[in-house]
Amino acid sequence: MPSPGFYKASLCKWGLSLLLPLLAYFAMPVGKGIVTVHMALFMAFTVWAVSVWSMDVIDQVAVGIVLPIFYIVFCGVQQRVVFGPWLGDVPIIVIGGFTLGKIFHDTGLGKRIGLVCVRAMGGSFTGTLFGICIAGAIIAPLVPSIMGKAAIICALGVSLCDALEFNPKSREATAVMLACLLTVTSTKLCYLTGGADLVLGMALVDKVLGIKTTWLEYAMYNFPPGMLYTIMSVGLVVLLLPSKTNKATMKTNLLAKCREIGPASPEQKRAGYLMLATLFLLATDKLHGISAGIVLIVITFATFLPGVKLMDGQRFSKINFAPLFFIMGCMAIGSAGGALKVTDWIASVTLPYLQNLSDNMAGLAAYVLGAAANFLLTPLAATTTMTSPLAELGKQMHVDSRALYFAFQYGLDNYIFPYEYAVLLYFFSSGYILFKDMFKVLAVRMVLAGCFIALVAMPYWNIILM
Repeated sequence: MPSPGFYKASLCKWGLSLLLPLLAYFAMPVGKGIVTVHMALFMAFTVWAVSVWSMDVIDQVAVGIVLPIFYIVFCGVQQRVVFGPWLGDVPIIVIGGFTLGKIFHDTGLGKRIGLVCVRAMGGSFTGTLFGICIAGAIIAPLVPSIMGKAAIICALGVSLCDALEFNPKSREATAVMLACLLTVTSTKLCYLTGGADLVLGMALVDKVLGIKTTWLEYAMYNFPPGMLYTIMSVGLVVLLLPSKTNKATMKTNLLAKCREIGPASPEQKRAGYLMLATLFLLATDKLHGISAGIVLIVITFATFLPGVKLMDGQRFSKINFAPLFFIMGCMAIGSAGGALKVTDWIASVTLPYLQNLSDNMAGLAAYVLGAAANFLLTPLAATTTMTSPLAELGKQMHVDSRALYFAFQYGLDNYIFPYEYAVLLYFFSSGYILFKDMFKVLAVRMVLAGCFIALVAMPYWNIILM
């Protein structure tokens, strides 16, 4: 039976989830300038959704389902606008990404790639961490689902800890799991299909700018800085959490684990060929003109075909597609906010604070905004609510809006506490990570990432986006 403290905490959360929207509503300057009652109601319902998501008061899927209805009924937004995102690439990318992630996990192909990469790095502790980095870089473009990648790499990390006899929450186990975590999250930034939030955000930026960014173009903009950022992140783990584990013993245990997986099975080979075909089609989208979403749906269909047989009705039914409704609920925030001109109002309010900043400092400001947003919003919700205003700011400041958006996403990739990001919470819940050591690495990374944006990434984007 729950304790009295449990009921007290629940009551406080419910109270805050109702109080914060009321404060947001009455804080809006209705009637002063462009702010209308519908805009104030939009802000109230959006703050309500974010509050219950962050405090876990109501299941996130349920909120994602009902939020668009609130916008239609109370905010005067047309149904075709609120549900417009369902007609885009995001839903089918999520469906295809979840399916390919399931195949990678169930066939054991992800684990095989990881172990082979770790063994190729020589079997030392440092080599093991960078081997994980290489494995993540290989898997990143092949699995267009952040949670799909997380499931694969987290399982690899736990297997390595067990094989190398690293006790849960030891320095070594923490380092291995942090290397896995940072590899998943950092390499995500390299590709448009790295996560649903990237697809959503880029679509919002493209809409403001009146352009269409292809998969290959996005990779050109983000693969070089993204991989440098990934290496920096894993390098921090090596530097801040060193190990004195005997290299010979580690190598013996690792080789034993590699022998356990045996030769590649026919199913793993078929999955490997299919993933390479997927990557080829995604990388050549500018030539054949087929969007990433359609490519992933066609590949998903191919997994059911005789001769491929990587998926069937029973396997497909076991994939959890419930997060799709959460994602689409978040997307409704952007479509409704744009229709109500909330994004224009936010841009007009914040522009004076950024007007005199240089390009590099504007990028650093966007990074800080993303890192700060993590404390209150999920990355998807932050992308939905802040991308369009940020893109509008870029246009008015004559700074490339895409560079500001990229910097903002780097901010969203920096966090300290597990509640801030579902992927971090997923790895932390494995029980192998010591919070003290994790905090040290992530705090230093947050500071260095800001320097990276200002001194490396922004100059690169300013050149390549000219």
